[in-house]
Amino acid sequence: MPIIDAHTHVFPDKVVDTAMATLLEAYQAEPVVRPTVDNLLAHMDRSGVDYSVICPVATRPQQVDSINQWILSLPRERLIPFGALHPHHPDSESQIQTLLDAGIRGIKLQPFFQGFTLLEEATQRLMEQIGDRLFIIMHGGDEIVPQECVEPSPQRMAAFVDRHPYLRMCIAHLGGYMLWDEVERHLVGKPVYLDLSYTLHHAPQNQVRRIIARHGISRVLWGSDFPWQSQTEALEAIRHLGLPCGELDEVLGGNFLSAVQPELPANG
Repeated sequence: MPIIDAHTHVFPDKVVDTAMATLLEAYQAEPVVRPTVDNLLAHMDRSGVDYSVICPVATRPQQVDSINQWILSLPRERLIPFGALHPHHPDSESQIQTLLDAGIRGIKLQPFFQGFTLLEEATQRLMEQIGDRLFIIMHGGDEIVPQECVEPSPQRMAAFVDRHPYLRMCIAHLGGYMLWDEVERHLVGKPVYLDLSYTLHHAPQNQVRRIIARHGISRVLWGSDFPWQSQTEALEAIRHLGLPCGELDEVLGGNFLSAVQPELPANG
């Protein structure tokens, strides 16, 4: 079974420094390495990760087209690129079709950085356009720098899932970064995937095990949130969680393959 990091971020070489300056100001956290494609591939070699999912975020609607052009140019021998969408883009349907035609199977959404709310009309319209055609990774919970109002809180995300039962979606950071008590109250058991990106070094281990057990091992994905965490550290953390070997294989790759059915190289 391949090891698949379901949650990574990289940027085009020509904008990586500008992008990181913005993120450093927002997160006040240092990346483990400059997040370029070459550095990610080198990181994968060192950590033993077979495939990495690229999760681009269009902070403005005007960025969607250029980000997706770049996404479509990425090599796919070891990368699984997801696309970028924005609720306020004037023609999301054409972007969705472009991604589908190119074999892209998913997108990433981030309410805080993209400046949208879960209940606004534009978001509802985008969800209806996506339907079950693309797998969605949605940021869940707070930010590294705590926010006064957490738009994708577990309670709000639970209501969002109930409102859109047709979506194929993963809520990142085990359903809600730094809000795992709320995850247990509102999200556990919902028909949605949860990923472990930027979680295992921050959430209490017993609580992580409890959430996984209650939610169901088949709906949990492993991810690092590279470059904010090294893949090596994220792998060590999941292996130290004490999951049975079969369940560990599911989390490290099997569940993602079942959920997304990506087009992998013939020798993958």
